[in-house]
Amino acid sequence: MRLKIDRIIYLAVALMALSGCEKWLDINPKSRISERVLLEDEQGFKDALIGVYVQLASRNLYAKDFTMGLMDVLAMNYDVSRTGNAYYPAGLYRYDDPVVQQKINAFWSAGYQAIANLNNLLEVIDERQSVFSGDNYRLIKGEALALRALVHFDLLRAFGPIPTLGLDKPAIPYVKTFDMDVKAIVSAQVVLNACLADLQAARSLLEVRKTVNNGHADIFLAFTRNHMNYWAATGLMARIHLYQGDKPSAYEKAQEVIQSDLFPFITPEQATDPASANRVFSMEHLFCLYVSNLTDINAELFKYALFGNYLTATEAQIAEIFEIASGGSTDYRYLIQWQTEGASAEKFPAKFSQENNPYDFVRNRVPILKLTEMYYIAAEASTTPAEAIALLNTVRRNRGLSVLPDDLTDTQLAEELFKEYRKEFYQEGQLFYQYKRFNKNRIVGYPQPVTPAIYVLPLPNDEVEFNPSAHENN
Repeated sequence: MRLKIDRIIYLAVALMALSGCEKWLDINPKSRISERVLLEDEQGFKDALIGVYVQLASRNLYAKDFTMGLMDVLAMNYDVSRTGNAYYPAGLYRYDDPVVQQKINAFWSAGYQAIANLNNLLEVIDERQSVFSGDNYRLIKGEALALRALVHFDLLRAFGPIPTLGLDKPAIPYVKTFDMDVKAIVSAQVVLNACLADLQAARSLLEVRKTVNNGHADIFLAFTRNHMNYWAATGLMARIHLYQGDKPSAYEKAQEVIQSDLFPFITPEQATDPASANRVFSMEHLFCLYVSNLTDINAELFKYALFGNYLTATEAQIAEIFEIASGGSTDYRYLIQWQTEGASAEKFPAKFSQENNPYDFVRNRVPILKLTEMYYIAAEASTTPAEAIALLNTVRRNRGLSVLPDDLTDTQLAEELFKEYRKEFYQEGQLFYQYKRFNKNRIVGYPQPVTPAIYVLPLPNDEVEFNPSAHENN
């Protein structure tokens, strides 16, 4: 991997609100500063870790194109059929288009920059363990390890091979050192094993604090969901095990989260209150990123859909996704996650349109791992159809839907699960990876059969040119 690293890391300082609301990630980045100065005390390590969260909450990653933007365009979640739409070429899977190529390259670059900063922290944290108070050494190191696994896994899902066609195929580098050396591209299975090893080490460290805080005297320990915490690491392990086809392990980890009872489903009142509807269902998040400029990003992508150059969906698309013709109109997701703008009757996705919500824990949140996915994973990995249907029906009841019959065939159950992914993860960038995981030959909304090449984003030109092992992928 060719990265220009000069042993510096971004410093970000948390701002605390006078009201005590969650502001530890509402940051103002300072100028770049040598890691020797930054990582000499506990606050330096905290600032370095916060800086990584800020990187992940950038437009190139989880705050825009790695979730609600490009990745959901590739899943055909929006109508980008107008030739003037900025995402029009992406909707045709033209990965060689300069604009699309820039976005794809930005995933790679920003992802590995975040990994480099995590490795910088991890390389020195053990030798400076004495500077930490309480459990902070374990928490900071554990979060860093889990974040390293998270970013690598998402790079693998984007750039790596289709899992059902062989995990032994070349994928991406798994980088665990902070240097300028070119790292060899390894197989998807090697990447997955490295992710799981990092997550297992992270869980061993993070298990000192399994509680879920919505406030704390120490702002760094407050608002657990904005940290890559123990439960998020466990949920990510469930996601990875399922991706590699290890259903027993996926089921075990998903059930550990479910049985914790720490992440309640949203109530009907919380979901539909006109004054404070919680459109992101924040209490169900295992891990979410705080994006201080999410209102601006949301407006860029969705609120100006009237002009035809941004992301929206047709009434027919929405009706099909939420199965309006067969009773889906009661679905909370349908009721509150779509709005009209001005005098237009055209709807735009409004999951992240929360700037007027009175509750701070609702605004500026982009979910990365959620309770509902644990139910879906457990259902898919369950050994009995009855349990699988019961798990899926638990989610449906908590989304305002009627339950499914208990005599579904395996094929019908798989179809219902996939329908749930389409409804639940709209604007979250997860659906394309589900299509890829199953190597489906059709993506709903795309008129042509899907070739394997569509599911594997091309490596950046620099990677192909300067990394000898990259030629095996091309």
